[in-house]
Amino acid sequence: MKLIIKEGQKFNNLTVIKESDKIRLPSGQVNRVFLCKCDCGFEKNIRLSHLYTGRIKSCGCKRSAGVRIKSDDERRLRKVYRQILNRCSENYFQSHLYFKKGIKVIDKWINNITEFTNWSLQNGYKEGLVIDRTDNSKGYSPENCKWVTPSINCVNKDNTIFVIYKGIKISLIKLLAEKKLLNNLAAIRARIKRGWDYDKAVDTPIRKGNYYKTKLYTNEELEQIKLKYK
Repeated sequence: MKLIIKEGQKFNNLTVIKESDKIRLPSGQVNRVFLCKCDCGFEKNIRLSHLYTGRIKSCGCKRSAGVRIKSDDERRLRKVYRQILNRCSENYFQSHLYFKKGIKVIDKWINNITEFTNWSLQNGYKEGLVIDRTDNSKGYSPENCKWVTPSINCVNKDNTIFVIYKGIKISLIKLLAEKKLLNNLAAIRARIKRGWDYDKAVDTPIRKGNYYKTKLYTNEELEQIKLKYK
Protein backbone atom coordinates (compact mmCIF):
# COMPACT_ATOMS: atom_id res chain seq x y z
CA MET A 1 0.00 0.00 0.00
CA LYS A 2 1.37 3.39 -1.02
CA LEU A 3 2.20 5.60 1.96
CA ILE A 4 0.29 8.91 1.80
CA ILE A 5 2.45 11.96 2.50
CA LYS A 6 0.62 15.28 2.41
CA GLU A 7 1.87 18.77 1.61
CA GLY A 8 2.59 20.59 4.88
CA GLN A 9 3.15 17.36 6.82
CA LYS A 10 6.06 17.75 9.23
CA PHE A 11 8.81 15.30 10.13
CA ASN A 12 11.10 16.60 12.87
CA ASN A 13 12.50 19.91 11.43
CA LEU A 14 11.34 19.21 7.88
CA THR A 15 8.04 20.28 6.31
CA VAL A 16 6.91 18.60 3.09
CA ILE A 17 6.49 20.95 0.13
CA LYS A 18 5.80 18.46 -2.66
CA GLU A 19 6.76 15.06 -4.02
CA SER A 20 9.72 15.15 -6.40
CA ASP A 21 10.76 12.74 -9.15
CA LYS A 22 11.66 9.24 -7.99
CA ILE A 23 15.30 8.22 -7.94
CA ARG A 24 16.82 4.87 -8.83
CA LEU A 25 19.63 3.68 -6.54
CA PRO A 26 22.69 1.79 -7.86
CA SER A 27 21.05 -1.37 -6.50
CA GLY A 28 18.13 -0.79 -8.88
CA GLN A 29 15.69 0.05 -6.08
CA VAL A 30 13.36 2.98 -6.81
CA ASN A 31 12.81 5.49 -4.00
CA ARG A 32 10.18 8.19 -3.61
CA VAL A 33 11.62 11.63 -2.89
CA PHE A 34 10.06 14.72 -1.28
CA LEU A 35 11.14 18.33 -1.45
CA CYS A 36 11.10 19.58 2.15
CA LYS A 37 11.70 22.92 3.80
CA CYS A 38 13.81 22.90 6.94
CA ASP A 39 12.92 25.09 9.93
CA CYS A 40 16.01 27.14 9.06
CA GLY A 41 14.50 27.99 5.66
CA PHE A 42 16.69 25.76 3.46
CA GLU A 43 14.98 23.40 0.99
CA LYS A 44 16.25 19.91 0.33
CA ASN A 45 15.12 16.72 -1.42
CA ILE A 46 14.79 13.83 1.06
CA ARG A 47 14.20 10.17 0.34
CA LEU A 48 10.93 8.94 1.82
CA SER A 49 12.60 6.18 3.84
CA HIS A 50 14.97 8.68 5.47
CA LEU A 51 12.18 11.17 6.09
CA TYR A 52 9.64 8.74 7.53
CA THR A 53 12.07 6.85 9.79
CA GLY A 54 13.69 10.07 11.08
CA ARG A 55 17.10 9.13 9.76
CA ILE A 56 17.30 12.67 8.39
CA LYS A 57 15.80 15.27 10.70
CA SER A 58 16.95 18.51 9.09
CA CYS A 59 18.69 19.89 6.01
CA GLY A 60 21.96 19.35 7.83
CA CYS A 61 21.93 22.52 9.90
CA LYS A 62 21.81 20.53 13.12
CA ARG A 63 25.49 20.11 13.86
CA SER A 64 27.09 16.84 14.72
CA ALA A 65 28.34 16.49 18.27
CA GLY A 66 31.53 18.30 19.12
CA VAL A 67 31.25 20.97 16.39
CA ARG A 68 30.52 24.38 17.81
CA ILE A 69 29.58 27.31 15.64
CA LYS A 70 28.33 30.82 16.38
CA SER A 71 24.94 31.70 14.95
CA ASP A 72 26.41 34.56 12.86
CA ASP A 73 29.01 32.22 11.36
CA GLU A 74 26.31 29.65 10.70
CA ARG A 75 24.29 32.19 8.73
CA ARG A 76 27.34 33.29 6.74
CA LEU A 77 28.36 29.73 5.87
CA ARG A 78 24.80 28.84 4.92
CA LYS A 79 24.74 31.84 2.56
CA VAL A 80 28.07 30.84 0.98
CA TYR A 81 26.87 27.25 0.63
CA ARG A 82 23.73 28.34 -1.21
CA GLN A 83 25.76 30.63 -3.44
CA ILE A 84 28.15 27.92 -4.63
CA LEU A 85 25.28 25.49 -5.29
CA ASN A 86 23.44 28.18 -7.24
CA ARG A 87 26.59 29.22 -9.10
CA CYS A 88 27.11 25.66 -10.37
CA SER A 89 23.50 25.13 -11.44
CA GLU A 90 22.34 25.08 -15.06
CA ASN A 91 19.96 27.98 -14.40
CA TYR A 92 22.62 30.36 -13.04
CA PHE A 93 22.65 33.60 -15.08
CA GLN A 94 26.39 33.15 -15.77
CA SER A 95 26.23 29.41 -16.35
CA HIS A 96 28.81 29.79 -19.15
CA LEU A 97 31.40 30.50 -16.45
CA TYR A 98 30.55 27.48 -14.28
CA PHE A 99 28.01 24.83 -15.34
CA LYS A 100 28.90 24.88 -19.03
CA LYS A 101 32.60 24.65 -18.17
CA GLY A 102 32.00 21.56 -16.03
CA ILE A 103 32.47 23.33 -12.69
CA LYS A 104 30.63 21.26 -10.07
CA VAL A 105 30.27 20.90 -6.33
CA ILE A 106 31.72 17.69 -4.94
CA ASP A 107 29.05 15.06 -4.20
CA LYS A 108 29.66 14.93 -0.44
CA TRP A 109 28.87 18.66 -0.17
CA ILE A 110 25.70 18.56 -2.27
CA ASN A 111 22.64 18.41 -0.02
CA ASN A 112 24.93 18.11 3.01
CA ILE A 113 25.69 21.49 4.48
CA THR A 114 27.12 19.83 7.59
CA GLU A 115 30.04 18.42 5.59
CA PHE A 116 30.71 21.84 4.07
CA THR A 117 30.42 23.66 7.40
CA ASN A 118 32.64 21.21 9.27
CA TRP A 119 35.28 21.44 6.54
CA SER A 120 35.12 25.26 6.66
CA LEU A 121 35.53 25.42 10.44
CA GLN A 122 38.51 23.08 10.29
CA ASN A 123 40.20 24.80 7.34
CA GLY A 124 40.63 28.44 8.16
CA TYR A 125 37.14 29.93 7.94
CA LYS A 126 36.63 33.16 9.84
CA GLU A 127 34.55 36.27 9.44
CA GLY A 128 35.68 38.46 6.56
CA LEU A 129 37.16 35.66 4.44
CA VAL A 130 35.74 34.31 1.18
CA ILE A 131 35.92 30.88 -0.41
CA ASP A 132 38.37 30.57 -3.30
CA ARG A 133 39.19 27.80 -5.79
CA THR A 134 42.93 27.23 -6.20
CA ASP A 135 42.46 25.93 -9.74
CA ASN A 136 39.66 27.75 -11.59
CA SER A 137 39.33 24.88 -14.07
CA LYS A 138 38.19 22.57 -11.26
CA GLY A 139 35.11 22.57 -9.05
CA TYR A 140 34.32 23.09 -5.40
CA SER A 141 35.93 20.44 -3.22
CA PRO A 142 38.05 20.29 -0.04
CA GLU A 143 41.14 19.71 -2.18
CA ASN A 144 40.56 22.74 -4.43
CA CYS A 145 39.09 25.27 -2.02
CA LYS A 146 40.46 27.52 0.68
CA TRP A 147 39.34 30.53 2.71
CA VAL A 148 41.18 33.70 1.71
CA THR A 149 40.86 37.48 1.97
CA PRO A 150 38.76 39.23 -0.69
CA SER A 151 41.96 40.80 -2.06
CA ILE A 152 43.54 37.39 -2.73
CA ASN A 153 40.28 36.14 -4.25
CA CYS A 154 40.23 39.08 -6.68
CA VAL A 155 43.56 38.11 -8.23
CA ASN A 156 42.46 34.52 -8.86
CA LYS A 157 40.06 35.13 -11.72
CA ASP A 158 39.60 33.66 -15.19
CA ASN A 159 39.65 37.17 -16.69
CA THR A 160 43.32 37.65 -15.81
CA ILE A 161 45.01 40.43 -17.76
CA PHE A 162 47.96 39.28 -19.88
CA VAL A 163 50.65 41.70 -21.04
CA ILE A 164 53.67 41.56 -23.35
CA TYR A 165 56.52 42.68 -21.09
CA LYS A 166 60.05 42.83 -22.56
CA GLY A 167 58.76 40.68 -25.43
CA ILE A 168 57.34 37.94 -23.18
CA LYS A 169 53.63 37.22 -22.65
CA ILE A 170 52.85 36.96 -18.93
CA SER A 171 49.89 37.56 -16.63
CA LEU A 172 50.02 41.00 -15.06
CA ILE A 173 49.53 39.55 -11.58
CA LYS A 174 52.44 37.14 -11.97
CA LEU A 175 54.66 39.88 -13.36
CA LEU A 176 53.91 42.27 -10.51
CA ALA A 177 54.38 39.49 -7.95
CA GLU A 178 57.84 38.78 -9.37
CA LYS A 179 58.76 42.48 -9.40
CA LYS A 180 57.30 43.08 -5.91
CA LEU A 181 54.87 45.64 -7.29
CA LEU A 182 51.54 44.06 -6.35
CA ASN A 183 50.57 47.04 -4.22
CA ASN A 184 50.73 49.09 -7.43
CA LEU A 185 48.31 46.77 -9.26
CA ALA A 186 45.36 49.17 -9.44
CA ALA A 187 47.47 52.10 -10.66
CA ILE A 188 49.29 50.01 -13.29
CA ARG A 189 46.03 48.49 -14.56
CA ALA A 190 44.62 52.02 -14.85
CA ARG A 191 47.66 53.05 -16.92
CA ILE A 192 47.19 50.10 -19.27
CA LYS A 193 43.49 50.92 -19.70
CA ARG A 194 44.49 54.49 -20.62
CA GLY A 195 46.67 53.09 -23.40
CA TRP A 196 50.13 53.13 -21.84
CA ASP A 197 52.78 50.84 -23.33
CA TYR A 198 53.09 47.74 -21.11
CA ASP A 199 56.79 48.22 -20.33
CA LYS A 200 56.26 51.89 -19.49
CA ALA A 201 53.14 51.18 -17.39
CA VAL A 202 55.06 48.69 -15.23
CA ASP A 203 58.47 50.36 -15.07
CA THR A 204 57.43 53.97 -14.44
CA PRO A 205 57.52 54.59 -10.66
CA ILE A 206 54.22 55.44 -9.01
CA ARG A 207 54.43 59.01 -7.77
CA LYS A 208 54.07 59.46 -4.04
CA GLY A 209 50.68 60.94 -3.26
CA ASN A 210 49.35 59.93 -6.66
CA TYR A 211 45.65 60.68 -7.01
CA TYR A 212 44.90 57.05 -7.85
CA LYS A 213 44.29 55.24 -4.58
CA THR A 214 45.01 51.53 -4.46
CA LYS A 215 44.35 48.68 -2.03
CA LEU A 216 47.46 47.76 -0.05
CA TYR A 217 48.10 44.04 0.37
CA THR A 218 49.24 42.81 3.76
CA ASN A 219 52.50 40.88 4.02
CA GLU A 220 50.49 37.68 4.50
CA GLU A 221 48.47 38.35 1.34
CA LEU A 222 51.62 39.11 -0.65
CA GLU A 223 53.17 35.81 0.43
CA GLN A 224 50.04 33.89 -0.61
CA ILE A 225 50.09 35.51 -4.05
CA LYS A 226 53.82 34.84 -4.49
CA LEU A 227 53.31 31.17 -3.61
CA LYS A 228 50.43 30.90 -6.08
CA TYR A 229 52.47 32.28 -8.97
CA LYS A 230 55.77 30.61 -8.11
